[in-house]
Amino acid sequence: MNTSKERAAALRARLNDLKLPEPPPSSEELGRASVQAMLADAGLKPREVDPRLDVRLHGQAISGHEVPVRQASSILSSLQEVVSACGQAVGRKITAAGSMPGAILRATELRMSPALGFGSVVFHLGGASEVVTGDEFPGTTGTETLLDRVFSELFEVLDFVAESQTPDSEAVDHLRKLGPRFAKHLNDLAKEVMDSEIDIDLAWKSSSSSTKSTLKRPGALALKDAIERNREEVTRENFRGVLSTVSTLVRPQLLMPDNRRIDMTVDAQVAANLGMYYNREVAVEVEQRRLWSIATERETLSYKLIHIELVDPELGP
Repeated sequence: MNTSKERAAALRARLNDLKLPEPPPSSEELGRASVQAMLADAGLKPREVDPRLDVRLHGQAISGHEVPVRQASSILSSLQEVVSACGQAVGRKITAAGSMPGAILRATELRMSPALGFGSVVFHLGGASEVVTGDEFPGTTGTETLLDRVFSELFEVLDFVAESQTPDSEAVDHLRKLGPRFAKHLNDLAKEVMDSEIDIDLAWKSSSSSTKSTLKRPGALALKDAIERNREEVTRENFRGVLSTVSTLVRPQLLMPDNRRIDMTVDAQVAANLGMYYNREVAVEVEQRRLWSIATERETLSYKLIHIELVDPELGP
């Protein structure tokens, strides 16, 4: 028969192997979990989770449960712009300039109801719910919404700087994929965190997603640095088209099959030999320079001609 010490050791070993769920972070979450459990025990369909972003502000500037209005409004306004810009990017509706599509604004709009916490202030920001038409197949409600994708992408960027404070190439790729408008507003949010000395904890919950992240001053500094250092990207690209302009005064222009026109800078020694390519189909190698403007939210592309050759040289000059 096992002794009491052996039984206790065996019990501890079993407990160590168990994967227990994380405890609810608040009494409100505990109450919600209890209601869901009671509904499940009664054989009823669990209640849908209202989409919500919890924004907890804390740090040196937070005294008790008060936050200066200017700082809070600036942070929440910047956060809303980041969310909408990210929604525009993941929805593949990026515009070079101008206003954001109304559908994106509606789908990413957050609505505020504040709550107080010891040593912090928490804002509950309700998000757009999934549209239910009544024609869904059973079990298909609670599907991923645009905001679910937004916070997945946004938190991935924030997690990179929170962990290492030195964004790697993957983080930079995320920034570039989400576009200059997103980078501009994320830069504004990082600046607010640094200037106000307020840290932000973010937690997103919906019927199909639950995720969280944080943005503190060291991470905000790293984020601003990453955005600033990677506003310019230089790559080598290859294009085909018709060389439609050859001049000593005007930049050579390539007319693409899709009717785009690419103006190229060119060195003097290359320019002197462009006459033979005029109005001919050519293949070119260019140095493409992509530049973000944090001020205007725009992206500009410029090209330098590196190499040019005829697509069909057998036709002669």
